[in-house]
Amino acid sequence: MDITVFVVLLAVAVCIGIIIFMGIFKEILDISTFGFFNAKISGLKSRINEHSKIMEMDLYELENFMAKFDRDFKKDFKNIAESSPDIVEIFFRKFGLRYEKEILKNILRGIEVEPYGFFTREMITKLQQTPISEYSSKLEGTAYSKLSFNKPLVEIERDIDFLYYRQILSAAQQTDSKNAAVLKTYIKSEIDVRNILTILRCKKYGVENVLDHVIPIGYEVPEWKLKNLAEARDVEGVLDLLTDTDYKFLSELKEKYLETKSLFIFEKALKKYLLDMAKKLAIIHPYTAAKALYYIVLREKEVTDILGIYEAKKEEFGVILEEII
Repeated sequence: MDITVFVVLLAVAVCIGIIIFMGIFKEILDISTFGFFNAKISGLKSRINEHSKIMEMDLYELENFMAKFDRDFKKDFKNIAESSPDIVEIFFRKFGLRYEKEILKNILRGIEVEPYGFFTREMITKLQQTPISEYSSKLEGTAYSKLSFNKPLVEIERDIDFLYYRQILSAAQQTDSKNAAVLKTYIKSEIDVRNILTILRCKKYGVENVLDHVIPIGYEVPEWKLKNLAEARDVEGVLDLLTDTDYKFLSELKEKYLETKSLFIFEKALKKYLLDMAKKLAIIHPYTAAKALYYIVLREKEVTDILGIYEAKKEEFGVILEEII
């Protein structure tokens, strides 16, 4: 064999060997890094032992339990963010903005809130004493200061959500390719769910300018699809247009909606869809941030369930308690 050909073949073989080795090394590194992190996640348990006991609590007991449960959840989330591998740390730190933004939205609505993140007790009091139109100056130095607060509340809330999703998607993109794909799939699906519920509400209550209330960066429902949904005549029309997407299961609930005229059945189904997706991602991609994401989403559902039980008991809607969980 010609020596030149031999050298070329040897070089090619070495390159292929290096590529294979690097791939194997990367897998081993992921297993090592996320194996330890996921073991810590497995050590975190649900704070709810028996739903039946919660259902039996009176309002005072439930209010105290709810406050403690939320504090414990925020503590667990902080521990996850602080102990996460370097490659996904920025994502989980930014992920916490989803709770921070809800505080800002509740302040805008005049609802009492507990301090979290940027919103200290002092900042909350300051905002409560400030006209909404002047919020930008009080939020100087944060991303919120770039928002316009001189518009209807529903549009301000949409802008706050949009800001959060841009930030969290950017953070996901800054991780490695495998984690980025997993995290962006879930976040963009979450945007889909928000948009679908928003459009369904708009159609039920006759709200115009539907596209002013959605976030056009979803996963399964892109901007052109949102425009089609926005043009639907009613709730049933929206459901019909979703039959060619992963959300076609909603059309199976049409008959129940026509009986109850309640959008809650769609909200419950969509939240279950997101939870199932997070679980599936955690199973398919065990050595990524998916398991931690699933744990967080699962705990968020528990928080929502408890709040739903509290509100139902408060309003004496006992008939719907069994529908909440």
